Amino acid sequence: TPVRELEADGIGRPSTYVPIIGKIKSEERGYVEERDRRYYATSLGKVVTDLLVESFPRIMDLKFTSHVEEELDDIENAKLAYTDVLNEFWGPFSE
Repeated sequence: TPVRELEADGIGRPSTYVPIIGKIKSEERGYVEERDRRYYATSLGKVVTDLLVESFPRIMDLKFTSHVEEELDDIENAKLAYTDVLNEFWGPFSE
């Protein structure tokens, strides 16, 4: 299932899985279509994904996203300052 894939990649939280999947499945967005209880990317979904990966390769990388999730845990546990995480992200992103 999509949730198991997110969990395996270390992405998201139980509280974020439903909104993430909801956005992807949204009929008004048209990124995927469901057939035989499986989701398949539409032409629009493929174009949007390709543009995101091309424009934001670092952010779209699963390892980067998983790393940020770990840093958010460290912020929550007072092991890391949120400003350090924001500065680490914002510098490259703003370029």
